[in-house]
Amino acid sequence: MPDGLNPRSTPALPMPVALLARWFQECLGVADASIVRTDLLPGGAVQHNWLVGLNVEGAPHSYVLRTGPAVSLPESLPKAKEFDILRCVFAQGIPAPEPLWFRDGAAPFFVSRLCRGDARREGLIGQPDSASLLGDLGSALARIHQVETAGPADPDTPSARVEMLTEWMDGLAGTPLRLAGGISSGLVWLRTNVPDNAPTTLVHRDFRTGNFLVEDGRLVAVVDWEFAGWGDPHEDIGWFCAQCWRGDSPDREAGGLGDRAAFYEAYRAAGGQEPDPDRVRFWEVFAHVRWAIIALQQGARARAGAYPAWELEEAEARVPGLLRTIVEMTR
Repeated sequence: MPDGLNPRSTPALPMPVALLARWFQECLGVADASIVRTDLLPGGAVQHNWLVGLNVEGAPHSYVLRTGPAVSLPESLPKAKEFDILRCVFAQGIPAPEPLWFRDGAAPFFVSRLCRGDARREGLIGQPDSASLLGDLGSALARIHQVETAGPADPDTPSARVEMLTEWMDGLAGTPLRLAGGISSGLVWLRTNVPDNAPTTLVHRDFRTGNFLVEDGRLVAVVDWEFAGWGDPHEDIGWFCAQCWRGDSPDREAGGLGDRAAFYEAYRAAGGQEPDPDRVRFWEVFAHVRWAIIALQQGARARAGAYPAWELEEAEARVPGLLRTIVEMTR
């Protein structure tokens, strides 16, 4: 039974292994390619990432196959769109997985070259010296915000992003009043303090510790582009610096890794504009309201049978703490 219909199920590959092997043969242009391993990678609370090992004419090759769940989040991009964005940023030198092939169908997916490195937050937050990594991240984010691509005719304004959260909340029937009231107060603050429109750039929208691969203390690749779009670049800065992503290092304001000023310095040095403190504060409050609503959506996905249910339920359990932070930030 597919993911999303059976709470005890684990995801399945988007097509049978024999057919997938033939598809890889066609993509690689070879006569002999057999799949020798398929491992579901950890950390896929929304998307499912598979490590696929192949024997290609006697030589080992490894790829990552990324496919969506049966029960998705409202903000997640279609796989074709995520693939197009990843292809664009990779072509312009952004450290990201190399996208190789996309396949449409009932269960769309795309394949990227396997990147080395570790994304586990617990291994990164609180390290005694993350200066080099923080510099890499500031530089990478500035370069993301300089990507040259044709964005939509009506990019997301700050007010449009707030209204999106309102629509999400309206769609969460059955939310306990104590939680709904806290989120509603955060939405009122956001509407009251929404900034003017800013110059539009590509925005990753999930740029945080846990969504990049690191090796020997240096950035290898920024991953998880499923929420990317066009809007205010301060949204990425506020998301990365939000307290909810600092783990056990709340004083390390830049992603739990180090000093905000050092991150800003690296961002400016790579061509990023000077961050506006008021705009960043708005987007940090937005980050907590957005994450609180997404956590409720994750809980709803768990009850609908999405995998991994325990991780989705754990996200929902964070909502009261997020609401306390929202109250503190908006006093």
